[in-house]
Amino acid sequence: MVFQEAIQTNYSKNAIDSLAAELAEALDFQPGGSLEQLVDKLGGRIHYQDLDDWRNSSDGSVVVKGKHDFDIYLSNFTGPLRDRFTIAHELGHYILHSKLGEKQIKVGRGKSNRLEWEANWFAAGFLMPAKLFRSECEKNPDRNHLASIFMVSPSAIDVRKKSLGL
Repeated sequence: MVFQEAIQTNYSKNAIDSLAAELAEALDFQPGGSLEQLVDKLGGRIHYQDLDDWRNSSDGSVVVKGKHDFDIYLSNFTGPLRDRFTIAHELGHYILHSKLGEKQIKVGRGKSNRLEWEANWFAAGFLMPAKLFRSECEKNPDRNHLASIFMVSPSAIDVRKKSLGL
């Protein structure tokens, strides 16, 4: 199998944020919903690896073999809230960078570049849609309360608040 290089979309942060929120709505994904079920519905699989396997793996963080055929690799030493963001991030690569499996890609770990930023923007917009996030912040801005609604870490709440100017 020949993998193509994943290429950034160059969509704006707001465009990716809106796309992620629209997709969450189209898939009937609710805040706190099961990402594992969603990955399965989209034809993907999630693999948890122990620390040594995860560090030494050449598989990368997401491997897309085709439409409805992708694998997400997570370490088994992180918590469920961190894993949720990571899964949404890897879905961002599948949706944005493989174009829902049209391109066979393998995305590695540990880089900080535009490709990774786009996947992060997607994850934030998917898990914490801006309109709903703002509404919930108006009701109760407490980071722990918001983290329990959106099922993300309090630090993800802080980043989302900052990015939305809240």
